[in-house]
Amino acid sequence: MKQYVSRARIFVDRYIKDGYEGSDDLDKYVSKYEERIRPVVAGAICLRLVEKTDLKNYKRLLKGLRSLKGYMSGSSVKDVEERIMAICGDYESMKEESYRDIQNALEASLKNRWKEQGISGSAIEVNVEGSSQWSDMVDKIEANYNGLLDRVKRGEL
Repeated sequence: MKQYVSRARIFVDRYIKDGYEGSDDLDKYVSKYEERIRPVVAGAICLRLVEKTDLKNYKRLLKGLRSLKGYMSGSSVKDVEERIMAICGDYESMKEESYRDIQNALEASLKNRWKEQGISGSAIEVNVEGSSQWSDMVDKIEANYNGLLDRVKRGEL
């Protein structure tokens, strides 16, 4: 059984990489094994997917996880999927909201400086992603949500 688990982990590690060209339907990979081995392989893949899920790759890995439902207890997969989606969805929302807040603050600051110099206009475009405020905010948000995601991975949430 160890050899099957090892092969499954190697496959998942290749699947997780950005340049993977294969299908997101991991069911096809699992179906290549004998019927009695499939739940073991699917379980190993599931554990590895959850272990490797992060705030940037969660959508793709959850799509792969969903494709394994036929080989595993649907409620356990769905439960983990829902918890990861909730945390990652909140992360995306918080990041978007923070982006808008920082953008508005930077634009207001820039307009005030220009106004003091006698310059006016509405065509102000700030580089939010290049600002230190954005970098600091993203670091804080990611630290918070990575902590929550790690707790889900360990089964604490």
